Amino acid sequence: MTRTPLKNTTQMSLGFGPKATQKTKSSLLPTGDWILLAIVASITLIGLVMVYNASSLIGEKTYHDSLYFIKRQLQWLALSIFAFFLASHVNLDRLRLGLVPLTLLVFLLLFSVLIFGVEIKGARRWLKLGGLTFQVSELAKLFTVIYLAHYIDKNRAKLGNFLEGAMPPLILLGLMSMLILLEPDFGTTIVILCITLSLLFLGGVPPKQLLSITIVTLPFFIYWVTSSPYRLKRITTFLNPWAVASEGGYQVIQSQVALGSGGLTGTGLAGVKQVLFFLPEPHTDFIFSVFGEAFGLIGTTLIVLLFVGILWRGTKIALNASGPYRQILAIGLCFLVVLPALLNMGVATGLLPTKGLPLPFMSYGGSSLVGNSTAIGLLYNISRQSRNTSGWMAS
Repeated sequence: MTRTPLKNTTQMSLGFGPKATQKTKSSLLPTGDWILLAIVASITLIGLVMVYNASSLIGEKTYHDSLYFIKRQLQWLALSIFAFFLASHVNLDRLRLGLVPLTLLVFLLLFSVLIFGVEIKGARRWLKLGGLTFQVSELAKLFTVIYLAHYIDKNRAKLGNFLEGAMPPLILLGLMSMLILLEPDFGTTIVILCITLSLLFLGGVPPKQLLSITIVTLPFFIYWVTSSPYRLKRITTFLNPWAVASEGGYQVIQSQVALGSGGLTGTGLAGVKQVLFFLPEPHTDFIFSVFGEAFGLIGTTLIVLLFVGILWRGTKIALNASGPYRQILAIGLCFLVVLPALLNMGVATGLLPTKGLPLPFMSYGGSSLVGNSTAIGLLYNISRQSRNTSGWMAS
């Protein structure tokens, strides 16, 4: 028997409801959830300030240009704004019709990365496009959400049967995740796995099936981690970073030092010491720690609340959206942005092993910025077609 999907607090279920009506108002940015946009814009502006602050000395030392990283980030931001506008105007029903060629494209690009990809620090995750490099796994995350939203919508009656319901998407996304693991990119694989299980659960797959899947796959992940000295070292470093303070634990320790140095109100941008080459890559994976040193507990709490705000607005959009396809798509896009943020903060604070995941809209990195901007664009697209008026009335 198929479980009823997630329900709206007002009597609407995730799988049912009147068809949304497209707003016909003509403008560059049709009316949608402007609160969501304000939150994302705030995080992005904070990110630009922090990328410059954290990368200027590295840029000067490496490229003899203190503006090197911020200029590239601004270039990616321009492309991200274009991706947002494109996603906010795309026909969502036509989008799902292109899933077959999109599936082939994603797998082709993932295979291409393993053969022709750019290798950085032992990982082959990027394809070179002109003078820029692009991380294909960002496209894979978007594909996961769109595919699952379409699949759950079309197969609601079969989701109670494992062979006809959960197995087909698990096989497809499992193969895709294997290719991402080979890069290797364990962090993105975890994100895709969590999103997949969450959306299948919300879509109506019985919890017993999902628990069984988790139990069956757990030994594989344990073997995959323990079979590699490098991956095993990450786990042991996480458990006791001070035992390897001069090696693998150095990053984690310096991250915690930065957060601790910030105290309640922070040292200010001019007082940040971790940009002085103590913390490796302060403008990418550990930008949250640099921000914590500059603005203290008050500042980091603000960042956490902003991402909670994205979760809040994304959930509202999902509950107000019409039909299971848009509702599953909305909550999946929300998870796609918020989950990596939680994992990044967990790593920065020492609560999770290092995974190499950027902080959405804050960390330096074009692929992440474009991918997340596309996700927010699609989410905004859904919000402007919602049953309820967006903004304060929907809050």
